[in-house]
Amino acid sequence: MALNWTRSPGDWGPFIQMLAPAPGEKILDVGAGNGSVADRVLMASGGADIYAVDPSERKVAAMRHDHPAIKGSVAAAEGLPFPDSFFDKAYSTMALHHFADLDKALNEVPRVLKPGGSFVILEVEPNSFMGRVFRFFGRLAGEKMHLFSEPRLLARLESSRDFNLDHSVSLGGRYLIKLTRK
Repeated sequence: MALNWTRSPGDWGPFIQMLAPAPGEKILDVGAGNGSVADRVLMASGGADIYAVDPSERKVAAMRHDHPAIKGSVAAAEGLPFPDSFFDKAYSTMALHHFADLDKALNEVPRVLKPGGSFVILEVEPNSFMGRVFRFFGRLAGEKMHLFSEPRLLARLESSRDFNLDHSVSLGGRYLIKLTRK
């Protein structure tokens, strides 16, 4: 059973404000699931081109059906099917903990971003209520998850030769990190 966290009450304002989607931009959703967040970004952008990848063929098929304006592709974060410097911005919402190889993904995302492009991460704190729920349902589904606390992920990102840390915001159980491609 999948937990649809996007329907839970929450303030999307900080995420949208940090991403700042704009008309004409090419924006990539990495780990898009069924495309509900990509659709929110599309609406907030006023006309950006939204691309979305997810490794699940079933989820991408649902995305294409429910959100035909989103350009969905079956792909993992570790092997993005786009040319170098293709996107203005990229983001990952509550998906980083699913990536099979976080280091490889964190090398692949900047490859497809233009220099100066933004990468925004929204993740769950492991010991928050939502983090415990994610782990519980993940174990039931036999899923391997790697939840990172904000300080732990920031420490990992500090060593990146591809990104500069712009800023991070704690949202009480979730956090946002904005990186800029060097």
